[in-house]
Amino acid sequence: MKTACALFALALVAPAVLPALEDPPPEHVKWMKESGQLQDKIRNGQDVEASAKRMQALYKEVEAFWAKRNSEVALKACREIQAAAAKVAAGDASAGRAIGGGCRTCHDQHREKISDTVYKIK
Repeated sequence: MKTACALFALALVAPAVLPALEDPPPEHVKWMKESGQLQDKIRNGQDVEASAKRMQALYKEVEAFWAKRNSEVALKACREIQAAAAKVAAGDASAGRAIGGGCRTCHDQHREKISDTVYKIK
């Protein structure tokens, strides 16, 4: 009976714990790589408007990811990045620095370096 109760309790807790075990999930890795590529394009003056608009859309997806994890820091950073990207798309090149600032805020809180090429969410 104790084993059955323990298994039942584990089954109830597992859905809440499993997202934390994805470290980081493939979609998050994809978003971050694309984000870096878009930032490079914006910095280099290549397809700035299109890149900034894609950045806005990308960070709506990232925001939904962090909303499920209840991180106010990450949510605020996502919203700041979206706002800065909107300004860049409208022609305000100086707002590009705010994109990087939003990234850094979230990375400082949630990014842990494992090796030169591997990071995990903390």
